[in-house]
Amino acid sequence: MFGIDFTLILPLVLVLVFFYFFILRPQQKQQKEVKEMRTNMKPGDEIITIGGFYGIVYAIGEENVTIELLPDFNKALITKSAIARIVNVGDAVAATEEDDFEELEDLDNEETVVDAEFEEIDEEKEKAEKDKK
Repeated sequence: MFGIDFTLILPLVLVLVFFYFFILRPQQKQQKEVKEMRTNMKPGDEIITIGGFYGIVYAIGEENVTIELLPDFNKALITKSAIARIVNVGDAVAATEEDDFEELEDLDNEETVVDAEFEEIDEEKEKAEKDKK
């Protein structure tokens, strides 16, 4: 009676199979790996956050992680979902040390550094500080 034309359905099936194997399946696999990485973290692991901060895991809670931010070792509380990956910070530090940076010269006592937000400088206060030295 009514026959189904498989030539019309076949392209749709092929597109669905393509999306599953080349888009959905790899994405699910990646999400599973990230979830395992976040659950298997332990204190002392070196990480990088999604924002690009390097740190060391200090303490781990159910949903939050306390990290020590490098290089000053300030502590910060972040969510586990903010951790992008576990890295070896030593490699990153070595890479930045190889870069050539212009060395800043030390300022003499006579030079004054002014914050860009403030236009006026209290000259009397400056003179008093110079006299103390």
